[in-house]
Amino acid sequence: MIKFTDADLIRLNEQYAYEDIPYHARPLRAAGDILGGEFSIGTFANPVVTEINTAYTRLFPEVSFTWPGMGTGITASIDRVKKVTIGAMYGRVSLTPSKALGFNSDQEWWDWCGRNVLVANRSAYAFADMFDLVQGIDDKRHSEDVTFWGLACDNLRILTESLSLSSAVSGVVLQPICLTAELAMKGTLLKLGVTEQELRDGKKFGHSLEKLAVCMTQKRSHRDDTLLLEAISRFPNYVQSRYNETSMTRLQVIGLALDAQFIAASSVRRMCTERDIALQLETTQPGPRANFFS
Repeated sequence: MIKFTDADLIRLNEQYAYEDIPYHARPLRAAGDILGGEFSIGTFANPVVTEINTAYTRLFPEVSFTWPGMGTGITASIDRVKKVTIGAMYGRVSLTPSKALGFNSDQEWWDWCGRNVLVANRSAYAFADMFDLVQGIDDKRHSEDVTFWGLACDNLRILTESLSLSSAVSGVVLQPICLTAELAMKGTLLKLGVTEQELRDGKKFGHSLEKLAVCMTQKRSHRDDTLLLEAISRFPNYVQSRYNETSMTRLQVIGLALDAQFIAASSVRRMCTERDIALQLETTQPGPRANFFS
């Protein structure tokens, strides 16, 4: 039986860093490199593969929590923020809110929500937004340019990790929040016939979220429009916020982050009508979004 040591894994990890292999992919890569022709998983799995995975995770815990899935989203319980990774789904899948948000049980989710119905309903909508966003983009990426939408998702991930890993807030986090909304709307406007040159024109659009939102809702109306325009009105001036510390509280910043996720999702939903879990929530349980957000 092939043996390996911690030194072998440390050496391989350094090699993988230079090869730019993502953390989550490294344990199986190490197993393949160490075992060679004896590498096997599945029904006739080589048990040493599991040993290598376990040892790799012990030495480099990052491999267990950096899996990107299809995308990252944000949900919140008052001022507590949870990062949610959207996994790949095949066929017909039935998801409860607790499972969708990464909780082990309904009770664990209910406790995290502070046993508050409003918080629970808002968290269900947060999942609907992140799901519609990443799945809608995935549907389009095989046939269309989704660069701007993808960059919006990158900024959503950055702001989510910032707010979920720290209790402090600063003006810096407002930048990815604003960019999430801006890039998503620009991505949709590009598909609606607006040119990149027009989007870059400071007089026409520039970084004005209000101008982008008004144009988008006029070119492709959607049931989200009233709430979307209300959300836009809460955003700070993007350019000015670069150079000033924010006076916003953590609760306000979290609310803005959830608004950005909603705006991004709505931008994609109006171009990907087949991805609309939010509509299912609105027409069944818990009911219209406007009942829980304003």
